[in-house]
Parts: sequence; C-alpha cells; structure tokens
Amino acid sequence: MLESDEFTITYDPGIADTDQMKSSIAELGYRPEIAPSRIDSQTQNQAPQGSIPDPVAAAIIKAGETGKLAFIDFHAEWCGACKVLDRTTFKDPTVIRTLEGFVFLKVDADEYPDATNYFNVVAMPTLIVVNIYGEEIYRQVGPIAADKLNEDLLSLRSEESVNSAND
Repeated sequence: MLESDEFTITYDPGIADTDQMKSSIAELGYRPEIAPSRIDSQTQNQAPQGSIPDPVAAAIIKAGETGKLAFIDFHAEWCGACKVLDRTTFKDPTVIRTLEGFVFLKVDADEYPDATNYFNVVAMPTLIVVNIYGEEIYRQVGPIAADKLNEDLLSLRSEESVNSAND
C-alpha cells in the first residue's frame, strides 16, 4: 500500500534547480509530486473580472506602446523565496539582458492587494507574463533557476513574435 505525506524542501536554487531536486528525490525511491492547492480550486480557475488594477495597468499600456510583453514579479517584503530570487535569478546577467525585452514590474503583494487578487496570486513569488491585452500567457509560482527562466522568457518572446506576425 502506498502512503502519502506532504513536506516542503528548502533549497538553494543556485546549487540545484527543481528538476535536480525531483531527480534526487526519485533516486531515493520516492515519487515527487506537486501537492494540490488547499485553496478552493474554483477560485483559482476563475478568469479575472473587471479592469486591470494599477500598477499593472500602467505596465500593460507601456507594453502596448513598446510592443513588448509585461513581466510581473509579485513579491512581498516578508517572502524569503522572493529575496533568494532577487539575489540569484534576477542578478544573472543573461536574465537581466532577456528582461530588457520586457516591461518589467515588481508588485508588492501587500501594497497592491487589488492587483494580487485580480491575478489570483496565492503564493510568493509569483511571476506572470501578460501580453499587450493583459492576457496571462505565463505563470511561475516559487523560485526558478536563472537558466530555466531565461529559456521560458525567450520562448515566450519567440511565440509572441510569431503570433503578432499572424495577426
């Protein structure tokens, strides 16, 4: 009979990324899985209602003016994982260069609860990319290694270029 138990692993994303962690857990004979949220799933799957609140609305306007996607980092002062992300992934020169192709916005979840609620942010950090219409096209919850984030962002920009050419 299989038993299930939930636990959290704290790690340094500069040393190992989530794929490496999953691999290490599997090597020990365990099956790593992402635990389902305890938050009402209907709330998570609802489309945003109403107008996009500031400061995100201003970033989307700027994205439309510049033809860029908007990258939003929802964080909080009390969030340890957010601080790790700032010290590691967001300091990576490749990520810095890639983010120059986006309208980059940091949103303090405690300071802008309307924006946090609008985008249904339930954990920190949450990284979201939206197109010029404010439609979410990417979401990453929790820390992410620099190489993975860079790969994801380059892919998004490439896909968006193809979509824009077809419009």
